[in-house]
Amino acid sequence: MRDQAGADSDVVLLVSRARGLARAGELGGALGLLREAEGTEPGEHRDVLDLRARVHAQRGETAEAAECWQRVLARHPQDPTARAGLARLGRTGPVAALGRHRTRTALVAAACVVTAVVAGVVTTLDAPRTARADTDRTAGRQSPGASATPGSGQEDPGAGGPGQENDRAAARRAAALAHDLHAPGLRVTVHGESVEVAFTQGLFSEGAQLTPAGARQLALLGERLHGRHLAVTVHGHAATVPGAPRSGGSVVALWRALVAARELSAASGEPLTAFTTDSADQRDAPHPDPARNRTVTLVISPE
Repeated sequence: MRDQAGADSDVVLLVSRARGLARAGELGGALGLLREAEGTEPGEHRDVLDLRARVHAQRGETAEAAECWQRVLARHPQDPTARAGLARLGRTGPVAALGRHRTRTALVAAACVVTAVVAGVVTTLDAPRTARADTDRTAGRQSPGASATPGSGQEDPGAGGPGQENDRAAARRAAALAHDLHAPGLRVTVHGESVEVAFTQGLFSEGAQLTPAGARQLALLGERLHGRHLAVTVHGHAATVPGAPRSGGSVVALWRALVAARELSAASGEPLTAFTTDSADQRDAPHPDPARNRTVTLVISPE
C-alpha cells in the first residue's frame, strides 16, 4: 500500500492537470481526466470531487454536479464549498422549476472554475510580465499618434473611459495586495494588475524536499492569502546543473510547484483547486545563484 504522502501527491497532480485543462477551456478533457480516477482513492478525494462538480456545473450538467457535491458531503458533512454549491443548484430545499433555470444561469458565474485570466497570471514566464501587461491593456485601443475625431469610434486617451478606469482600479487592488504581502524573506513586485512573489532564499534542499525554513515561509505566506479572492499560479524552479537541459522546464520544478501549492493550501484554508501549478523555464530563474533557485515564484491577482 502506498503511503499517505504518495496518495496526496497523486491528488495534487490530478487536480492541477485537470484544472489547467479547464482553464484552457477544455472542459471535456478535464472531466475525462477526473473520471479516469473513478473508483480509486484519489477519485474520492474531496478536491477531486469538488473540481468535477464545478466542471459539470460549467457544462450545465447540474444533476451530475449535485451528485459530486453530495459525495463530498457524505464524507465531510460540513464542507462549506459543497453545501454552497448545492445551495446554488437549488438542491437543498423546495425550489420552483423557474428558480432552477435561473440558478443554472447564475452558476456559470458563481461556481465556474474557468475564469477570465487576468493579464500575466497564467503564464510560463516566457516573456517579461510588464511588457505583457502593457500589451494587454493597450490592445484594441487607439495607437500612439492617431487622432480621435467625432464619430470615428476611437476613444480619446485623455477621456478616461470605463476601460481605463477598470485598469486603474485593478492596479490599485494589486498595489494594496503587494503591500499586505510584504514580509521578510519575500520579494514582492507589482506587474500591472498582478503581483509576483519571489523568495529571497531557496525553499528546497534537494528534489521536492522542503527545508524547515522553506516550510515556514510558505506557511506564513499562506496565512496572508487566507480569505482573499485571488487567482494564484505557482511556478516551480530548479537549479541548473551540468548536463541538464537549459530550457523547457523540468519535472523537479513541477513537483516543487505542487508541493508549494499543497503547503499554501493547508495554511490558507483554500482548496488545492484554487492554485494553478507549472514548471518555469530555466531561463526565467529568479536568482543568479543556483542554490537559491531551488524555489517557486507566485503570480497572484485579485479576482
